[in-house]
Amino acid sequence: MAVGVALAVLVLVLGGGQVAANDTQNLNRLLNNQVIVSRQIMCVLEKSPCDQLGRQLKAALPEVIQRNCRNCSPQQAQNAQKLTNFLQTRYPEVWAMLIRKYGAV
Repeated sequence: MAVGVALAVLVLVLGGGQVAANDTQNLNRLLNNQVIVSRQIMCVLEKSPCDQLGRQLKAALPEVIQRNCRNCSPQQAQNAQKLTNFLQTRYPEVWAMLIRKYGAV
């Protein structure tokens, strides 16, 4: 799966639009793809360049971290919770860095 598609799904999860069941399945596949996850982590931690979709993802993180996704649709909130649970469980050190970085924005 292309990085642009990965970012698009993650942006849908956190930032804009409803996520269809098929997109939720794509999210599951993305979260199991270490290469894509690593690229997105490097992007949001500003350790590698991001494309436009990566920048949108970075812009969505404060909503999730600071406001607990209060302005998200129910589907966005559910998928954001899935993503945060994934990061907290599999990448706790990355989650701690994201909290420090985006919690104070």
